[in-house]
Amino acid sequence: MRIGIRLGGAMFGMIVTMMGTIARADSAERVVAIPLGGSLESQSGDHHYGVYVPTRFGGELTIKATEGKVEEIKGPNGVVRTNGQDVGVDQHGWFTFRIVGAKKPFTVETKFIQTAQSAKKPWNFYYWPTKADALHEPWAGGNARVDTVEVKGDDVLLHAPGSYIEPGKDIILAGPNGLLESLPAAGDDATWFPNLYDDLYWLGPKNTLFQTPSPMLKYDQLFGTSARQWEARYSQNNDISRWPGHCLGGAVASIAFNDPVPAPGSGMTKDELKALYAELGENHLNHRIGDYATDIPPGPPRPGPDETDWKVSRVHAMLETHIRGERIALLANMRAFPPRGTPSEVWNQAIYKYTANVKAMPGRGPRAVLIDIQVHTNSGSSLNGQDDKDRVVQYQYSLVYGLDGKVDESNPAAADWISVGGEALYAPLNVLQVLDSQWAGHNPYVNLANVQSLDLANGGGRDARFAGKRPDFLPVAQYEAGRAPLGGNTPMFASGNEQPDPSQGPRRSGGFFRTMFGR
Repeated sequence: MRIGIRLGGAMFGMIVTMMGTIARADSAERVVAIPLGGSLESQSGDHHYGVYVPTRFGGELTIKATEGKVEEIKGPNGVVRTNGQDVGVDQHGWFTFRIVGAKKPFTVETKFIQTAQSAKKPWNFYYWPTKADALHEPWAGGNARVDTVEVKGDDVLLHAPGSYIEPGKDIILAGPNGLLESLPAAGDDATWFPNLYDDLYWLGPKNTLFQTPSPMLKYDQLFGTSARQWEARYSQNNDISRWPGHCLGGAVASIAFNDPVPAPGSGMTKDELKALYAELGENHLNHRIGDYATDIPPGPPRPGPDETDWKVSRVHAMLETHIRGERIALLANMRAFPPRGTPSEVWNQAIYKYTANVKAMPGRGPRAVLIDIQVHTNSGSSLNGQDDKDRVVQYQYSLVYGLDGKVDESNPAAADWISVGGEALYAPLNVLQVLDSQWAGHNPYVNLANVQSLDLANGGGRDARFAGKRPDFLPVAQYEAGRAPLGGNTPMFASGNEQPDPSQGPRRSGGFFRTMFGR
């Protein structure tokens, strides 16, 4: 932590004379300065005290004394305040108060907490990875050998049967149709990833049939399009990484739109509607950005000089200005989760709330502060009601406010990003104000008008087709039978490969959704 940078103004712990305070007192009296978020011990008698609030965006100022009574809390505008209430906007400066009636020596302390929350809470979403289902060597307890021999349909074999393979490595990937048709032999495993191009069901290990979200397959049958085929062929990620997906689109949509409510006759679930919005928002070229903090080094932040220090003043100014001041949520790439995440991982989410404990830094003047802040984002991994909770990240940093009550960004070297904790390993890559969006994703078959017609919370409900009974959706093998595959002549399914029969009553494992989702 940097120390020793002296700013103009009274030094804490000293007795200072403040002309405005004296004018308000019954008689001229020296006012004792107490640090914001700090304390003074061994006080006695009736005295005036002063504490400096550096931010124009307000916060709750609380004053406590171990003996006596706190009276006459007055801000820069001279109005008497209630102890513990929010000081209000543009009330940065000196606050004075009296301690009276103490019968013995006492300690006086101050506390300043700033809370902020956007007027609209962004909804939780799922990031819909682009990695397709895969047959792979178990991550633990495997035999390091490829045991599966039979490859079905257009699935892609990566390693020859009987060959050596490392834990977790893919053996067979889904082909251009996006559906894993091969089954693992004993000794190998298979993982389902919730994709936009999924079928109605997934046939997993031990011939267990799972019902799965299938947003684009249903969309195709409602609007006569080929969105699922396009997504399967052109968006698949064949790398072992599980984190690439649609978190950008999901995060931006969660800020812009109301929490979706499917029209009863659409047959869509809330998660499936959110998936379609995520596709519409995934093209980063279609978002217009206003204020921003970008290219933030990952760090991780640490006490003393490091590469993240130069960005922390900009980041905190974004939080105060927009979430506290304007009550809007911000888009941020929060980077990876602990314990094994890497700096290159992208996790776009919406920052919508924070709580900051602000303390003055002794020896640096009243406008230099240490901030412990807890930042809340929405969830980017919420599906089927699971993980439906905030991502909470903790930062600690020091910075300086200007005389205007705003973060002083003119000297970033005076700031120190000290630490990161909670559900993050690094500083965020960026924090952005999204002004508006074009809502045209990469998939040419999905458009905003169609999606909104299915959503009662965002302008839908006018189309009579979606007001009645929900349709009976067909699995991919039936609905796409006879259709020419996009981009080539690869057969959609293996010859003679039996497709799941919905009439058999799919069985869902209790822990399936929790354990099978890859971040």
